Amino acid sequence: MKHIPILVWKDFKRKWKNPIVIIGFLLIPVVFTFIFGLVFGPQREEILPRISLLVVDDDKSLVSNFLTTAMSQGELKKMVELEPIESEEMGRQLLSKGKASALLIIPKNLGKDILDGKQAEVLFLKNPSEQFLPQIAEEIADTATLIMSALVEVFSEEVDLIKGFSELDKIPDMDMSALSIKIKNRIESISKYVFPPVISLKQQTIKKEEEDSKDSITVQGYILPAMAILFLMFICNVVFEDILRETKLKTLMRMSLSRMSMAEFIWSKIVSSALIGILCTLVLIGFGAVFFSIKWGNMFIVFLIVLCLNILIAGFIAFLYIFIRTEQQAGAVISSVILVMSLLGGSMVPVENFPEFIQKISKLTVNYWGIKAFHSTIMKEPFVELIPILLGMVFVGVLLSFACSFFIQNNLKKGLLK
Repeated sequence: MKHIPILVWKDFKRKWKNPIVIIGFLLIPVVFTFIFGLVFGPQREEILPRISLLVVDDDKSLVSNFLTTAMSQGELKKMVELEPIESEEMGRQLLSKGKASALLIIPKNLGKDILDGKQAEVLFLKNPSEQFLPQIAEEIADTATLIMSALVEVFSEEVDLIKGFSELDKIPDMDMSALSIKIKNRIESISKYVFPPVISLKQQTIKKEEEDSKDSITVQGYILPAMAILFLMFICNVVFEDILRETKLKTLMRMSLSRMSMAEFIWSKIVSSALIGILCTLVLIGFGAVFFSIKWGNMFIVFLIVLCLNILIAGFIAFLYIFIRTEQQAGAVISSVILVMSLLGGSMVPVENFPEFIQKISKLTVNYWGIKAFHSTIMKEPFVELIPILLGMVFVGVLLSFACSFFIQNNLKKGLLK
């Protein structure tokens, strides 16, 4: 095995002279992380867009005006955009075209029915193509009608007086003054219960004891490790493509006549790919810390993860070359395997979004364990929980590397004897 360092150094010099491919694969995770950070980052102030609510007021009374005004006051004004329209038919057409989240229809005689003490109702239609905004609008409308009902109950005597005044052409000044005093007294009588409320709500989030010491993970902290593992496999593949290239150029024929063994040649590729992967991973970690403010945690643990992960990646890619015979096969098969594994392993979509049986399959991928290891150190989980993952990475990586060395030697020898 004395020739392995020489061969590794040769590979490093060769890749250094033409680093465009590796640099390209290295930059893609950074670009993806930057874009996802812009889209989902904490700098976004508006989580939900304003709710567009169409209103058809066929009543046009004091009561209907109070109802619509109550839905667009204070903080609600920032959430709800009321748009009065002329008819129910127009409202239904706009709703079917997705121009609004909901439609509120106030029927005729709503105010009269309420003053008469009759049961009254309004019609609320939701846009079926939206999920959350119509539901929020419905809750707001329901709350407004509930407040209206409560006010009618509380001021029932005053409502009766107002109903009597509606039948007069002119309200006497004495009666209007008496009504004003009566309303004032009623408000003062209930003010001690509602200003401030007798009962207030104190909100508190309860955390599990074991979660108290854990840090939360940012969008960038999730995306960068996930995308890095995907493209580290492509970077590793760049090194292993030399096996097929040198076989095609008959370079291995000349090597077989030297003192160097085929095993040394294959292991040099495994070591080279792992070392280049380690360097690239450390560069990405530095980018993440400087430009995306990712707190990776204990750097010694991070280095162990980087080391074990790249041993696993090198062994996995090397193992795939057991089944590859030509450069064309390598380009098609290995790229497909990497992309499918990355999809199942969480590099493209969080594993938690998959059905349970897919989540079990995800645990067979390199990506799953690499992402899990990085997230573990970012969230400051106990190192004891990380040890089995690291040992598993090294064991599987070395096992696949030995399998690669054995089978590829046989394949190369068969090729050289032809």
